[in-house]
Amino acid sequence: MKKTDIPFSTDDSHAFLPWVIGIMVGLAGLLLCLGLTVDGWMVERHQNYEKRFTVNIPAGLDDLDKKMKVVTEVLQATKGISSVSQVGKDKLQDMLKPWIGRNSSLENLPLPTVLDVTMDNNAIVNLGELQTKLAIVISGIEIDSHEQWVANFSDFSATLSYLVIILAVLIISGLSLTIAFTSRAALKLHARTINLLHSIGAEDRYISRQFQRDACRLTLYGTVPGCIAAGLIYWATGLYMKSLGSSMLPSLAMHLPHFVLLLALPLACAAIAWITARYSVLQQLQHKL
Repeated sequence: MKKTDIPFSTDDSHAFLPWVIGIMVGLAGLLLCLGLTVDGWMVERHQNYEKRFTVNIPAGLDDLDKKMKVVTEVLQATKGISSVSQVGKDKLQDMLKPWIGRNSSLENLPLPTVLDVTMDNNAIVNLGELQTKLAIVISGIEIDSHEQWVANFSDFSATLSYLVIILAVLIISGLSLTIAFTSRAALKLHARTINLLHSIGAEDRYISRQFQRDACRLTLYGTVPGCIAAGLIYWATGLYMKSLGSSMLPSLAMHLPHFVLLLALPLACAAIAWITARYSVLQQLQHKL
Protein backbone atom coordinates (compact mmCIF):
# COMPACT_ATOMS: atom_id res chain seq x y z
CA MET A 1 0.00 0.00 0.00
CA LYS A 2 1.32 3.40 -0.99
CA LYS A 3 2.58 5.54 1.87
CA THR A 4 0.26 8.42 2.74
CA ASP A 5 1.14 12.03 3.50
CA ILE A 6 -1.03 11.97 6.63
CA PRO A 7 0.40 10.18 9.71
CA PHE A 8 -2.54 7.80 10.28
CA SER A 9 -0.33 5.41 12.24
CA THR A 10 -0.46 7.79 15.21
CA ASP A 11 -4.24 7.28 15.54
CA ASP A 12 -5.42 5.12 18.43
CA SER A 13 -8.05 3.64 16.11
CA HIS A 14 -5.37 1.74 14.20
CA ALA A 15 -4.72 -0.40 17.29
CA PHE A 16 -8.26 -1.70 17.83
CA LEU A 17 -10.24 -0.98 14.65
CA PRO A 18 -8.98 -4.06 12.72
CA TRP A 19 -10.08 -6.24 15.64
CA VAL A 20 -13.56 -4.72 15.60
CA ILE A 21 -13.80 -5.11 11.83
CA GLY A 22 -12.49 -8.67 11.97
CA ILE A 23 -15.08 -9.73 14.54
CA MET A 24 -17.93 -8.06 12.65
CA VAL A 25 -16.99 -9.46 9.24
CA GLY A 26 -16.16 -12.89 10.68
CA LEU A 27 -19.65 -13.07 12.18
CA ALA A 28 -21.16 -11.93 8.88
CA GLY A 29 -19.13 -14.62 7.08
CA LEU A 30 -20.42 -17.31 9.43
CA LEU A 31 -24.01 -16.18 8.90
CA LEU A 32 -23.66 -16.10 5.11
CA CYS A 33 -22.05 -19.57 5.08
CA LEU A 34 -24.97 -20.83 7.15
CA GLY A 35 -27.37 -19.16 4.73
CA LEU A 36 -25.71 -20.91 1.79
CA THR A 37 -25.95 -24.27 3.54
CA VAL A 38 -29.59 -23.83 4.55
CA ASP A 39 -30.53 -22.73 1.04
CA GLY A 40 -28.82 -25.74 -0.55
CA TRP A 41 -30.28 -28.08 2.06
CA MET A 42 -33.76 -26.69 1.41
CA VAL A 43 -33.44 -27.22 -2.35
CA GLU A 44 -32.13 -30.76 -1.85
CA ARG A 45 -34.91 -31.72 0.57
CA HIS A 46 -37.57 -30.16 -1.63
CA GLN A 47 -36.33 -32.09 -4.66
CA ASN A 48 -36.24 -35.31 -2.65
CA TYR A 49 -39.91 -35.04 -1.62
CA GLU A 50 -41.48 -33.03 -4.44
CA LYS A 51 -42.03 -36.00 -6.76
CA ARG A 52 -42.21 -38.73 -4.14
CA PHE A 53 -44.72 -40.12 -1.71
CA THR A 54 -44.89 -43.08 0.64
CA VAL A 55 -47.50 -45.79 1.08
CA ASN A 56 -47.83 -47.02 4.67
CA ILE A 57 -49.16 -50.53 5.15
CA PRO A 58 -50.30 -51.34 8.73
CA ALA A 59 -48.34 -53.92 10.71
CA GLY A 60 -49.75 -57.32 11.73
CA LEU A 61 -51.68 -58.11 8.54
CA ASP A 62 -52.37 -61.65 7.39
CA ASP A 63 -50.95 -62.60 3.97
CA LEU A 64 -48.85 -59.43 4.00
CA ASP A 65 -46.61 -60.52 1.13
CA LYS A 66 -49.55 -61.34 -1.11
CA LYS A 67 -51.37 -58.10 -0.37
CA MET A 68 -48.21 -56.03 -0.75
CA LYS A 69 -47.62 -57.61 -4.16
CA VAL A 70 -51.12 -56.51 -5.26
CA VAL A 71 -50.53 -53.00 -3.91
CA THR A 72 -47.22 -52.82 -5.78
CA GLU A 73 -48.91 -53.91 -9.00
CA VAL A 74 -51.61 -51.24 -8.59
CA LEU A 75 -48.97 -48.60 -8.04
CA GLN A 76 -46.84 -49.68 -10.98
CA ALA A 77 -49.90 -49.70 -13.24
CA THR A 78 -50.78 -46.12 -12.27
CA LYS A 79 -49.88 -43.60 -14.95
CA GLY A 80 -47.15 -41.19 -13.85
CA ILE A 81 -45.45 -43.51 -11.34
CA SER A 82 -41.94 -44.48 -12.39
CA SER A 83 -40.74 -46.72 -9.55
CA VAL A 84 -41.90 -48.46 -6.37
CA SER A 85 -39.50 -49.80 -3.73
CA GLN A 86 -39.87 -51.07 -0.21
CA VAL A 87 -38.08 -49.18 2.55
CA GLY A 88 -35.85 -51.66 4.36
CA LYS A 89 -36.42 -52.41 8.03
CA ASP A 90 -32.95 -51.19 9.01
CA LYS A 91 -33.46 -47.89 7.19
CA LEU A 92 -36.89 -47.48 8.77
CA GLN A 93 -35.40 -48.01 12.23
CA ASP A 94 -32.65 -45.48 11.50
CA MET A 95 -35.31 -42.94 10.53
CA LEU A 96 -37.11 -43.47 13.82
CA LYS A 97 -34.07 -43.37 16.11
CA PRO A 98 -33.73 -39.55 16.16
CA TRP A 99 -37.30 -39.36 17.47
CA ILE A 100 -37.36 -42.15 20.06
CA GLY A 101 -33.66 -42.32 21.00
CA ARG A 102 -30.72 -44.27 19.68
CA ASN A 103 -30.55 -46.49 22.75
CA SER A 104 -34.16 -47.63 22.40
CA SER A 105 -34.80 -51.13 21.08
CA LEU A 106 -36.98 -51.29 17.96
CA GLU A 107 -36.78 -55.01 17.39
CA ASN A 108 -40.08 -55.78 19.13
CA LEU A 109 -41.87 -52.63 17.95
CA PRO A 110 -44.54 -53.35 15.30
CA LEU A 111 -43.49 -51.18 12.38
CA PRO A 112 -45.58 -50.61 9.25
CA THR A 113 -44.37 -51.66 5.85
CA VAL A 114 -43.43 -48.56 3.88
CA LEU A 115 -43.27 -48.32 0.10
CA ASP A 116 -41.30 -45.44 -1.42
CA VAL A 117 -42.95 -44.28 -4.66
CA THR A 118 -41.32 -41.99 -7.22
CA MET A 119 -43.31 -40.10 -9.86
CA ASP A 120 -42.21 -38.89 -13.28
CA ASN A 121 -40.96 -35.29 -13.43
CA ASN A 122 -44.06 -33.78 -15.05
CA ALA A 123 -46.56 -36.33 -13.80
CA ILE A 124 -49.71 -35.47 -11.85
CA VAL A 125 -51.15 -38.37 -9.86
CA ASN A 126 -54.55 -38.19 -8.21
CA LEU A 127 -53.58 -39.42 -4.76
CA GLY A 128 -57.15 -39.40 -3.45
CA GLU A 129 -58.30 -41.77 -6.19
CA LEU A 130 -55.20 -43.91 -5.71
CA GLN A 131 -55.89 -44.08 -1.95
CA THR A 132 -59.39 -45.42 -2.68
CA LYS A 133 -58.02 -48.12 -4.98
CA LEU A 134 -55.44 -49.25 -2.44
CA ALA A 135 -57.96 -49.26 0.44
CA ILE A 136 -59.91 -51.93 -1.41
CA VAL A 137 -56.84 -54.18 -1.21
CA ILE A 138 -55.76 -53.33 2.35
CA SER A 139 -57.98 -51.60 4.89
CA GLY A 140 -56.16 -48.86 6.78
CA ILE A 141 -53.49 -48.25 4.15
CA GLU A 142 -52.34 -44.64 3.98
CA ILE A 143 -50.66 -42.45 1.37
CA ASP A 144 -48.38 -39.74 2.75
CA SER A 145 -47.47 -37.13 0.14
CA HIS A 146 -45.48 -34.98 2.62
CA GLU A 147 -47.08 -31.90 1.00
CA GLN A 148 -47.83 -30.06 4.22
CA TRP A 149 -44.44 -30.99 5.72
CA VAL A 150 -42.57 -29.85 2.62
CA ALA A 151 -44.54 -26.58 2.49
CA ASN A 152 -43.88 -25.82 6.16
CA PHE A 153 -40.23 -26.79 5.79
CA SER A 154 -39.80 -24.56 2.73
CA ASP A 155 -41.42 -21.61 4.50
CA PHE A 156 -39.24 -22.07 7.57
CA SER A 157 -36.03 -22.45 5.54
CA ALA A 158 -36.84 -19.40 3.40
CA THR A 159 -37.54 -17.33 6.52
CA LEU A 160 -34.28 -18.48 8.10
CA SER A 161 -32.33 -17.62 4.92
CA TYR A 162 -33.87 -14.14 4.78
CA LEU A 163 -33.10 -13.59 8.46
CA VAL A 164 -29.47 -14.60 7.97
CA ILE A 165 -29.11 -12.24 4.99
CA ILE A 166 -30.71 -9.35 6.89
CA LEU A 167 -28.39 -9.86 9.87
CA ALA A 168 -25.34 -10.03 7.57
CA VAL A 169 -26.41 -6.84 5.79
CA LEU A 170 -26.88 -5.10 9.14
CA ILE A 171 -23.38 -6.13 10.21
CA ILE A 172 -21.85 -4.88 6.96
CA SER A 173 -23.83 -1.66 7.36
CA GLY A 174 -22.32 -1.33 10.83
CA LEU A 175 -18.89 -1.70 9.23
CA SER A 176 -19.71 1.13 6.83
CA LEU A 177 -20.84 3.39 9.69
CA THR A 178 -17.69 2.53 11.65
CA ILE A 179 -15.48 3.52 8.71
CA ALA A 180 -17.44 6.74 8.21
CA PHE A 181 -17.12 7.70 11.89
CA THR A 182 -13.41 6.82 11.99
CA SER A 183 -12.68 8.80 8.81
CA ARG A 184 -14.45 11.88 10.14
CA ALA A 185 -12.64 11.60 13.47
CA ALA A 186 -9.27 11.23 11.70
CA LEU A 187 -10.12 14.24 9.56
CA LYS A 188 -10.53 16.38 12.65
CA LEU A 189 -7.47 14.87 14.31
CA HIS A 190 -5.20 15.68 11.36
CA ALA A 191 -6.72 19.07 10.61
CA ARG A 192 -3.36 20.85 10.71
CA THR A 193 -1.75 18.45 8.26
CA ILE A 194 -4.73 18.73 5.92
CA ASN A 195 -4.62 22.53 6.07
CA LEU A 196 -0.92 22.36 5.22
CA LEU A 197 -1.65 20.12 2.23
CA HIS A 198 -4.33 22.54 1.11
CA SER A 199 -1.90 25.44 1.38
CA ILE A 200 0.57 23.78 -1.00
CA GLY A 201 -2.15 23.08 -3.55
CA ALA A 202 -3.47 19.64 -2.66
CA GLU A 203 -7.02 19.08 -3.88
CA ASP A 204 -9.82 17.54 -1.86
CA ARG A 205 -9.77 14.41 -4.02
CA TYR A 206 -6.06 13.90 -3.32
CA ILE A 207 -6.66 14.20 0.43
CA SER A 208 -9.66 11.93 0.17
CA ARG A 209 -7.57 9.23 -1.49
CA GLN A 210 -5.25 9.28 1.53
CA PHE A 211 -8.17 8.39 3.76
CA GLN A 212 -9.52 5.86 1.28
CA ARG A 213 -6.23 3.95 1.15
CA ASP A 214 -6.00 3.95 4.94
CA ALA A 215 -9.61 2.76 5.36
CA CYS A 216 -9.05 0.03 2.77
CA ARG A 217 -5.85 -1.12 4.49
CA LEU A 218 -7.46 -1.25 7.94
CA THR A 219 -10.44 -3.14 6.56
CA LEU A 220 -8.26 -5.76 4.90
CA TYR A 221 -6.19 -6.13 8.08
CA GLY A 222 -9.40 -7.01 9.90
CA THR A 223 -11.48 -8.87 7.32
CA VAL A 224 -8.83 -11.32 6.09
CA PRO A 225 -8.11 -12.84 9.54
CA GLY A 226 -11.82 -12.58 10.38
CA CYS A 227 -12.85 -14.59 7.32
CA ILE A 228 -10.10 -17.15 7.94
CA ALA A 229 -11.34 -17.58 11.51
CA ALA A 230 -14.95 -17.84 10.27
CA GLY A 231 -13.93 -20.57 7.80
CA LEU A 232 -12.10 -22.54 10.49
CA ILE A 233 -15.02 -22.25 12.92
CA TYR A 234 -17.50 -23.31 10.26
CA TRP A 235 -15.29 -26.25 9.24
CA ALA A 236 -14.91 -27.40 12.86
CA THR A 237 -18.67 -27.09 13.42
CA GLY A 238 -19.24 -29.17 10.28
CA LEU A 239 -17.00 -31.93 11.64
CA TYR A 240 -18.94 -31.91 14.90
CA MET A 241 -22.30 -32.07 13.10
CA LYS A 242 -21.02 -34.96 11.00
CA SER A 243 -19.97 -36.84 14.14
CA LEU A 244 -23.58 -36.71 15.40
CA GLY A 245 -24.62 -38.91 12.46
CA SER A 246 -28.13 -37.48 12.26
CA SER A 247 -29.84 -37.29 8.85
CA MET A 248 -32.30 -34.76 10.28
CA LEU A 249 -29.61 -32.07 10.57
CA PRO A 250 -28.01 -30.24 7.66
CA SER A 251 -24.39 -30.94 6.82
CA LEU A 252 -22.18 -27.91 7.49
CA ALA A 253 -19.39 -29.18 5.26
CA MET A 254 -17.30 -26.59 3.43
CA HIS A 255 -17.90 -26.51 -0.33
CA LEU A 256 -16.67 -24.33 -3.18
CA PRO A 257 -19.39 -21.65 -2.74
CA HIS A 258 -18.32 -21.23 0.90
CA PHE A 259 -14.68 -20.71 -0.08
CA VAL A 260 -15.67 -18.24 -2.82
CA LEU A 261 -17.82 -16.33 -0.35
CA LEU A 262 -15.07 -16.10 2.27
CA LEU A 263 -12.56 -15.00 -0.38
CA ALA A 264 -14.87 -12.38 -1.88
CA LEU A 265 -16.07 -10.93 1.43
CA PRO A 266 -12.82 -9.10 2.35
CA LEU A 267 -12.64 -7.57 -1.14
CA ALA A 268 -16.28 -6.48 -0.96
CA CYS A 269 -15.77 -4.96 2.48
CA ALA A 270 -12.61 -3.16 1.28
CA ALA A 271 -14.60 -1.71 -1.62
CA ILE A 272 -17.33 -0.58 0.78
CA ALA A 273 -14.69 1.02 3.04
CA TRP A 274 -13.12 2.78 0.03
CA ILE A 275 -16.45 4.25 -1.09
CA THR A 276 -17.58 5.16 2.44
CA ALA A 277 -14.31 6.93 3.29
CA ARG A 278 -14.40 8.86 0.01
CA TYR A 279 -17.97 10.04 0.52
CA SER A 280 -17.49 10.93 4.20
CA VAL A 281 -14.21 12.82 3.75
CA LEU A 282 -15.26 14.75 0.65
CA GLN A 283 -18.50 15.78 2.27
CA GLN A 284 -16.67 17.00 5.36
CA LEU A 285 -14.00 18.85 3.35
CA GLN A 286 -16.66 20.71 1.43
CA HIS A 287 -17.89 22.15 4.71
CA LYS A 288 -14.33 23.17 5.62
CA LEU A 289 -12.51 22.16 8.75
